[in-house]
Amino acid sequence: MPKIRFVFLFILALVIISAYYCLAYDLPRFFPFNKENALSEWQEKIFKNKVLYRVEPKREGGYLLAKSDKACSGIFYKIKFNPKEYPLVSWKWKVITFPDKDRAKKTYGGWLERDDYAARVYIIFPAFIFTNTRAIEYIWDETLPEGTILTSPYWHNIKLVVIESGRINIGQWVLAERNIYEDYRRAFRGNAGGVGAIALMTDTDNTLSTAEALYKEINVGFKK
Repeated sequence: MPKIRFVFLFILALVIISAYYCLAYDLPRFFPFNKENALSEWQEKIFKNKVLYRVEPKREGGYLLAKSDKACSGIFYKIKFNPKEYPLVSWKWKVITFPDKDRAKKTYGGWLERDDYAARVYIIFPAFIFTNTRAIEYIWDETLPEGTILTSPYWHNIKLVVIESGRINIGQWVLAERNIYEDYRRAFRGNAGGVGAIALMTDTDNTLSTAEALYKEINVGFKK
């Protein structure tokens, strides 16, 4: 499984890199998910089975439903901007069900087998040399403390940043606001290059369980 996911991460990075140098700067962008065709410009990459991503335009002002059953696939939107000039990204998310990591811990015991999250938001920083491509992965985890920064078990150039933790807000909309330029400096100890894509993912392929989350009102590329 790790090898399979790395191959797809490699393909995804190549897709983003190949498009990045042809994209025009297009900011700011707002994704409310309040129209039936709200995903028409998003693309999907499947790692293992398909996660259900469905727009609910008439409920709670519109949102994106993500529901995973032993599956892992993500959706991404190609966008180009300078995070130093436009560092602010925000969104709202709601976790309905967390992956069953306790079962995976008892069965497998390793972090890799527990690397499933109900809600993830990626900011991807492409580089002409593929191995220099980096990503920040903002996650809502059931147990990891807020503020934790981890290196992905799949690729050392992906940093996981826990920005919401626990079950206290489960079933409620939570607003996330990040300065991605400053987060990049903390995670990678360097200055960020250009952003090439954002991505969303809800996955349960490692825990072989289910998870459900909602996303809405994604704002990308705003100044301080």
